[in-house]
Amino acid sequence: MTTPRDGDAVRFLHSADWQLGMTRRFLGDDAQARYTADRLASVAELAELAVEHEAEFVVVAGDAFEDNAVPRSVVLRAAEVLASFPVPVLILPGNHDPLDVSSVLRCRDFSGVVESGKVVVLDGADPVEIRPGVEIVGVPWTSKRPDPSRMPALLAALEPTDGVRVLVAHGGTDEVYGGHSPSVEALSVAELEGAVDSGRVDYVALGDRHSVTQVGSGERIWFSGSPETTDFDDVEKDSGSALLVELHAAGPGRNRAATVTTHRTGRWSFLAVNAQIDTESDLDALAERIEAIGDKPRTVLKLGLTGTVGVALRARIDELVDRWDALFASAFIRESRTHLVVRAEDTDLTDLVDGYASRAVGDLVEVATSGGPEAEDASNALSLLYRLVDGGAR
Repeated sequence: MTTPRDGDAVRFLHSADWQLGMTRRFLGDDAQARYTADRLASVAELAELAVEHEAEFVVVAGDAFEDNAVPRSVVLRAAEVLASFPVPVLILPGNHDPLDVSSVLRCRDFSGVVESGKVVVLDGADPVEIRPGVEIVGVPWTSKRPDPSRMPALLAALEPTDGVRVLVAHGGTDEVYGGHSPSVEALSVAELEGAVDSGRVDYVALGDRHSVTQVGSGERIWFSGSPETTDFDDVEKDSGSALLVELHAAGPGRNRAATVTTHRTGRWSFLAVNAQIDTESDLDALAERIEAIGDKPRTVLKLGLTGTVGVALRARIDELVDRWDALFASAFIRESRTHLVVRAEDTDLTDLVDGYASRAVGDLVEVATSGGPEAEDASNALSLLYRLVDGGAR
């Protein structure tokens, strides 16, 4: 239950990185269609959260769309969902959907929801007043290349306020990326904290990092993460959520902490599963673990498997992965984390083939156990041969 707020409190939702129109190369057509629909459903979930928790507005800290050339259907469906929001939605252009001449946020199909006032595009440095005493200021991207001078210039121009001011920005911070952001110039945490401590900003809503992440030493600088999962859990530790933020109007000393609560909005899971497989019981344990996973149509598996196996066991591994790929949204063996060695003394095929085929099998076993560059291909060939011959024998 949400606690009642006092008369000075401001409550809003912080979201980012919707990336509507995102595709994943490992999803087939059916799974991709579900994923596309669920990304939009996670946005619609924000409207329900706004009602449930009496939020006054929603800020989106960049990358509402995957790029400025997303299909028209993605834009129209997003506009329809946003038109149903009970509160204003303030969207910052990010590096995926910058405010350039091709901006999706300025296109005809999106213009209606902007003109209606349901959506406000944060297209400049001027503060946007939500109501008296509450304003939003953003640092929009105007191209895919970062301009590291814009944030310091904006912060320098801001004066302390007695009201509530929310800063919306998109980009990695030097604290999170160690000064080596993969896509943008890192934002200075010290500068952001200085703006908070001096009363120029009450909360910094960040986008770009897809996991919920608290930044700095206080409670007022956060990445909200993406509202739907976008990557595997060995990379994204806490995605698929939105943040409910409650702030108080500035007062003497400005020492009242913000209250930030995470709310789950996503449905998908991207699981990185590693296992050592040397025996049938090892594989049984892995299969039991994977079969117990719920909501398989919205779960993606990448498997890192190591061990020393016989041809029959390797064939069973491949059969299970094929089953899981059909059962889950996607399942595949991660080549960089998989090293399965076929035992040289394995005799699984000797009773099934003879003559020239038997000698060929012997050659494949030798290559598979050599550890050379062709070992993996030879192991795969043995597995396939076993499955074909054994399947025909049954």
